[in-house]
Order: sequence, then C-alpha cells, then structure tokens
Amino acid sequence: MGRVTTTWLPGLPAGDTDWDRFAALWPEAFDALAQLVAAAWAESDPVLLELCRVRMATLLGSPAEAARRTQRARAAGLDDEKLAELPAWPSSSRFTDAERACLALAEQFVADANGVTDEVLAAVAGHLGPTGCYAFVEALSALEAFQRTCLTLGIETVPEAVHSPNPELPW
Repeated sequence: MGRVTTTWLPGLPAGDTDWDRFAALWPEAFDALAQLVAAAWAESDPVLLELCRVRMATLLGSPAEAARRTQRARAAGLDDEKLAELPAWPSSSRFTDAERACLALAEQFVADANGVTDEVLAAVAGHLGPTGCYAFVEALSALEAFQRTCLTLGIETVPEAVHSPNPELPW
C-alpha cells in the first residue's frame, strides 16, 4: 500500500496512491478528470506540454507535480538537462521559439488567464496553427485544473496512468 498523505479530509479509504484514495470516494469525478488529462496529452505535443506542465507546477507551488515526469515526454526526447534549465527558458538556447511561445502562454495562463493577450496567442498559433493553439489552451486548462485539484486535496502521489495514459487506450 502507498504512502498516506495528510489531508483536510479525514477517513480516506486505503489505496496505492493518494489519487486512488480520493478516487475511491468519487470515482466518476476522478475518472472524468483523468479522462480530461488523457485527452490533453492525446491532442498536444508531449514535449511542449510537459515543459509547460512542469513550469505551471512550479508557479503553483506543487513540488510533487514539478518533480513528476511523464513517459510520453521522455519517449518524445525531453531530457532532464532541458528540464533543469526550465527556470531560464526565456534566455536559454536550449529552448526553441515554439517552446518559448508556449511557455509564455502557460505562465500568463496560470498567473492571470484574463491577461492572455492576442499577441501571446498569435505567437503560439504561429507555431501550432489555430487549431493546435486551441487544443494547447484546452490542454493547459486541463492540466491546471488537475494540478489545482491535487494541491487543494493534498494529493501528491498519482498513478503513472493518469499522467501518461497508454496511447492504445480509448481515453
């Protein structure tokens, strides 16, 4: 059995992860959130999304999420050296223009979604196209909702399948 996290909700059932413990109480809600996260990964470039996911976790103050790595991003070529340079993304030569545009959007999205400008979106759309930009905004929204849910509930351990669902599965 997994580690037990202290949370404001007493009497959680046993489970292999914190996620499993909460999901046992609210299976439909947690399944829906897991499916939303899976859809985000299915519709987005895994390297771009992982860079933004980790940056968002840092900005939100989620050390568990910031430390977590997804198999999809690793399989797509994202390495620990690049992730280590993430705090310096605006000036590091390791980041592409597309990565910088997406990271700028992710940072603004987390800080103040109403402050996302047409210029920020145009920069992302210039690399991903309008449909890709829309999908990327939806993916950022899904991952932010996931991270904020985990932070609020005290969920630190999550099954790998939630972050890196099997691409062969329908969700």
